[in-house]
Amino acid sequence: MKKLLISALILLTLGVNMLYAKSMEMYDTDGNSYKINAVDNEFKIEGTEGKVVFLEFFGLNCPACREAMPHLINLKNKYKDKIRIMAIEVQKHDVDPINAYKKEHGINYTTFSNYDVGEIVRYIADNSGWKGAIPFTVVIDAKGIVQFVQAGVISEEKLNEYVEQFSK
Repeated sequence: MKKLLISALILLTLGVNMLYAKSMEMYDTDGNSYKINAVDNEFKIEGTEGKVVFLEFFGLNCPACREAMPHLINLKNKYKDKIRIMAIEVQKHDVDPINAYKKEHGINYTTFSNYDVGEIVRYIADNSGWKGAIPFTVVIDAKGIVQFVQAGVISEEKLNEYVEQFSK
């Protein structure tokens, strides 16, 4: 009887956790697809295994976002094999203006249009308390665990610290 009760509890726990598990897909502004599996504080993005991921919410019309861009560009140049920067434009611009902006500003990391990843944006907002302030950064460690979220510009020094701390 005890084994049956324990088995039932384990199945119930697994079932409850599966209710919160979310599989999603997003497409970058170059048309590449990324599958995402999220549950609890895990946010695993296919193709980023073993890398620190900086998921950045930004806007084309955001002065603070323009201030943050050079930090991200430098970070990508310095740690190209250790990190992945994925920036989601959340001011409702389509792919063409984002790609033009990316070219104009020398952005060397992956960009997304909110139109193609709205489900992901809603999921993160629901689970992080994000209220719409940008830039907004989610830092995911090399194991796919969300370690840090912050609205506002993060210094280049702090971004470097995150890479060193979360790449292990």
